[in-house]
Amino acid sequence: MDNIYYQSESHGSNGSTSSTYHLASKVQKWGVLWKKPFGPATSKQNASNSKWSKRFFVVKEGFLLYYPENEKRDFDKRKFFNIHPKGIVPLGGSIVEPMNDPNRLFAIKIEHEDINGAIAIATESELDREKWIDILRRSGRITWRNAELGESMIQTLEKQSLQLAKDSQRYRDQLHEGAQALREEMDKSEELEKIAVELENEKHKIEEMANELLTEKDKTQSEFQETLDALKEVEKEKESLSQTSDKYHETLQLLEKEKEETLSNLKYKEEEAKKLADQNMSLSDTTSTLKDDLEKIEQRRKDLETDLENIQISLKEKELETQALEEEKIVFSEQAKQLESSLQDLAVQKEMTDHELKEEILARRDAERRLKKAEESLAKLEAALKEREDLITQRRKNETAPPEVREEGAKTLEKMRTYSTIDEEISASVADLKRFFEDVALEAAIDANKPIIMKNAVHARKSFIRKTKSFKLRKDRDLRQRHSDYLWFSQEV
Repeated sequence: MDNIYYQSESHGSNGSTSSTYHLASKVQKWGVLWKKPFGPATSKQNASNSKWSKRFFVVKEGFLLYYPENEKRDFDKRKFFNIHPKGIVPLGGSIVEPMNDPNRLFAIKIEHEDINGAIAIATESELDREKWIDILRRSGRITWRNAELGESMIQTLEKQSLQLAKDSQRYRDQLHEGAQALREEMDKSEELEKIAVELENEKHKIEEMANELLTEKDKTQSEFQETLDALKEVEKEKESLSQTSDKYHETLQLLEKEKEETLSNLKYKEEEAKKLADQNMSLSDTTSTLKDDLEKIEQRRKDLETDLENIQISLKEKELETQALEEEKIVFSEQAKQLESSLQDLAVQKEMTDHELKEEILARRDAERRLKKAEESLAKLEAALKEREDLITQRRKNETAPPEVREEGAKTLEKMRTYSTIDEEISASVADLKRFFEDVALEAAIDANKPIIMKNAVHARKSFIRKTKSFKLRKDRDLRQRHSDYLWFSQEV
């Protein structure tokens, strides 16, 4: 039968053999080895079966082909291998082990369930035996069952990859929403920091207002005491003026009586003077003296009436001042009560502000901690998804790669983590992100239902009203004092 050769190298565009294309892309290994006959031996064949002979072996995609020794020259010359070998040994599912033989030190035994007996080959050195055992074992992985299993795994991995792509897109959408929520949370945190600064400023303002109210309270109490003292003095002056007025009335009554007596004496003296005009000239002198006394009495009576009118005017003014002081006393009492109420409100508000600031600081620290943890989970999730994609890509490349590249790919896959480990890390990261988003949603619901009450404007309004009333009372009191001083000065003049 004529030998038919299979081209084991590609050619360039000019038809010549390409020197850059390696033969291992079509044939995994070739070389001359020692072979021992195999198969069921009879008694006549025992001597011949123990004889070793050289053969040219080629490992081609899961099969071990062997030829006569001279086939190697044609193979090296043409770079083709004959498709009609002397024998074919299937390597898929075979067991390849080193073998001890008294004639050959570096023997290899190949056993297969479809072959009756074992195949024995041998190399010239231990290094060559290790290389042939390695390539034979790796070629033994190529079976129909493994091919079906690989196809099934590829389909499963494609489905998982598609599902992972969907999950990845869903996670990316969730992460995008989460990033927006985190951005809003950071904006809220910045706003809360601004509010905290404003609250601190409001706290200082409240403390200053409280100090002003305390000062105003002390001043109001001192003014209230001054008003009480002025009321006592006015009462004393009123009593003194009443006594003086009574004395003036008594003096006026006495002067009236003295006037009547003087008038009666004057009439009597005039009558006597008419009768005794001619007799006693001294009576004229007495009459002129009595007239002078009468004029002095009239002048004194007029002065007393003027004093009495001034005293009555002063009494009326003192009564008005007493009424104003009573009103001022009532206003000061109400103002003192309002100040005490405002101080109590300010104390309560100060305690509430400190408590709210502490709670806000603690909440902000907790939010920063949860945000940092969510960012770490997000980074882990992205790294795990990328590692899973790399693992799927590496497996696909390894399925279609040449044997030598496939060996390096297998070592790379061994260094990489398994699907289960990566899926566990992805599940843990997704669970952490889910808890974070649930906490953010719960805090947003609580913030939406929280009431906000500001009382600073009310306190400022009350303080302004109190200051206005105090200023008005002081102004009225100063006007009354100036008027009283003016009247006293007028009386003295």
